[in-house]
Amino acid sequence: MKYIVIFFVLNFFIIPTSFTQSLVEELREEEGITDIEAPPLTNERVIKTSKNKKIFILSNENSGYGQGDFITLLIDKKLVSRALVAKVKGNMSGIKILKIYDLDLWKELRAKREVQVLRGDDSYFINLEKRKSQLKKDGDIEDNLVIKDDDDLFDSTNLDDDIAEDDDKLRLIKPDNLVGAGYGQIDGVDETGSSQSYSQINFLWGYQISNNLFLEGLYGQNIINDFPSPGLDTEMRNFTFRVKYTFNAVMGILVMPYAGYQAVTIDSPGAGQQDSSNSQTEDDLNRELDLVEQLEKNTVIFGATLLKRLVPGWFLRADLGTDILSVGISVEF
Repeated sequence: MKYIVIFFVLNFFIIPTSFTQSLVEELREEEGITDIEAPPLTNERVIKTSKNKKIFILSNENSGYGQGDFITLLIDKKLVSRALVAKVKGNMSGIKILKIYDLDLWKELRAKREVQVLRGDDSYFINLEKRKSQLKKDGDIEDNLVIKDDDDLFDSTNLDDDIAEDDDKLRLIKPDNLVGAGYGQIDGVDETGSSQSYSQINFLWGYQISNNLFLEGLYGQNIINDFPSPGLDTEMRNFTFRVKYTFNAVMGILVMPYAGYQAVTIDSPGAGQQDSSNSQTEDDLNRELDLVEQLEKNTVIFGATLLKRLVPGWFLRADLGTDILSVGISVEF
């Protein structure tokens, strides 16, 4: 069977500053600041982060922010990063990180980490920085707390241009996982020893270990009736492991050339055994065993998978390789 199955496809610059509650208290003591109210913070938790930590899934249990809001993440009232809320669904949200303020605190952000969320304007902290600078000129704050100007403040924490480029833009398939099922043809031999293709149902799972690079495992199984002799059934199991890389082709088709290894195992309990209902010779029994052995495979394979997106998350797929010719469906998640 040879099918070519084919239907396949803020930049905002924000400059806030970061100070602890102890500094706020000190400033108020030093200058008698009693009329400044700290902006409200909500307590949330990090649910999941992308590999490059540019996209976060964050809880929104307190409904403290909405889609399109600019928010700031804090730990113990210390600014960590600035973000844009890209999507809100129920009590969860997806946020895109725009800037990092404290690299040490940034490293603490991981799944289940409790954080504080500041919604909207953070001029409160900018004003505190201005007051802090003034106090420094007056000699009221130690030298090691000095931030001389805005450039000093952000030189060490700016995301450089390469990192700021969202890795997701490089991925042709965004999620890490791609699973699927198919129906195809696998090469073998018939009862005469001649080449024969057999229909086989297969299932596969691919994991994206790096942008567009997948490791994939495939399992297929079928029953061959009346093989290696009439009245006998033989089970064929196909284990295939592939390394694939994804390219964009014409008409939205994704092409995934692959190389890998295939092991085909055979289970034929009656082969080579004398049946009381038949008068088989020793040569007949040996021939049965030879035919079963010819079905077994342990070999390096090459080929390509073609994907055509049907609806979001679903692909029509075709596997065209030395291991199998197959068509089916794949789902990303």
